[in-house]
Amino acid sequence: MRIFRINLYLSFSIFIRSIFTDKIKDESINKFFIKITKKNNFFYTSQLRSSFLLVLLYLKDKFKDRNEILMSSYNLKEMVNIPFQLKLKTIFYDLNPQVGSALISDIRKKINNKTLCLVMSNIFNDYETCIALRALCKKKKIILIEDNAIYFDNYIKFKRRKFFAGSFGDYTLFSFNIMKNMSSLYGGLVCSNDKKFNTFAKNSVNNKNLNFPKILYAKQIITFLILKIFSFNYLYKSIFYYFFYFCNKYEINFIKKIIYPSLKFKKKIIPNYYLSKITKFSKKILYLQISNLNKRKQNHTNRKNKNKYYDKVLKLIKSKHITLLKINNYDFQNYLEYPALFKDKEKLHQYLFTKGFDTKKIQYFDCSKEFKGKFICTNSKKFENEILCLPNHNKINNIYIDKIANEIKKFYEKH
Repeated sequence: MRIFRINLYLSFSIFIRSIFTDKIKDESINKFFIKITKKNNFFYTSQLRSSFLLVLLYLKDKFKDRNEILMSSYNLKEMVNIPFQLKLKTIFYDLNPQVGSALISDIRKKINNKTLCLVMSNIFNDYETCIALRALCKKKKIILIEDNAIYFDNYIKFKRRKFFAGSFGDYTLFSFNIMKNMSSLYGGLVCSNDKKFNTFAKNSVNNKNLNFPKILYAKQIITFLILKIFSFNYLYKSIFYYFFYFCNKYEINFIKKIIYPSLKFKKKIIPNYYLSKITKFSKKILYLQISNLNKRKQNHTNRKNKNKYYDKVLKLIKSKHITLLKINNYDFQNYLEYPALFKDKEKLHQYLFTKGFDTKKIQYFDCSKEFKGKFICTNSKKFENEILCLPNHNKINNIYIDKIANEIKKFYEKH
């Protein structure tokens, strides 16, 4: 069943409407973020990593006697590069091997009087871990930065009240990049209750007076249009599937770097454009997507049901070579793609491709290797080597999931 694994939540219709409308209701966008984050101050940036940079610059200036930052080793290299370039000492913590959330016992050991902040990345985090980390940071008087790039609209419900991912940190970072379920091509946001931070951020950006590079924005639009064309069923099945299969089999790097942009990473000085503003066009796209509540609910429910079904059918495969993450709440841990750990991941990925199933073999990295962390993060290394993400979007149905699960079962019966 050849279905393009990549899903762009930004529709052609909203993209086109954004070109021809000038309506941006900031109060509507802000009202939405007040509701989900329980914070009253918002600062829009060109990317999430720009938001992260501004928060670290602010905290570094505010707490001059602290120079250590706690981050998950399983992360984007571009994110870890920011504190590295700011000369902050990065202390990596490991993952909980059962859930994939932050390993709290490891974090407790690494907090000290030099700890500036803790970055909580909502990649696999469950609600219980978020609550525990918030309590720990409050007790130790440490700033909690919540990276909520891929948990947008995820929540847990208690007594008719929803508690959203993004409501736990002192500073919450959002990403509206091209591959997110809330996509405005490029864009980021910092939410906080710190008015002084907003003043600092405005001054930092206004002093630079930089526009986001037009060439980068144009490339992103072209990438968006190309990926949308790739996703057309007939074209993908008859042409593009073979193209991707060929590129994957023969390791054609420049194509791989389009599919997996993180492969392009190089340690480098932070670009000036990180301190540029979100574009008006991105803000219009964001407004139109946030306003479409029914579509957001539909996307959330469809994805949740498929994550549940993946969980159900993969649990039926009794193999010591497969490790499924523990999902405590499907609304909160509502993954954009279904993650699981597989032995011989590379061989399985290649095998599934021959059977017509495209899967995501690169998600994040064990950054303690690249940035020479003091501590070995065994679980992060395992996740990098074994995690494979299975497609989950509106073109994926239970028949598809049954078939890919059957092929996974066959693979491990033969190997």
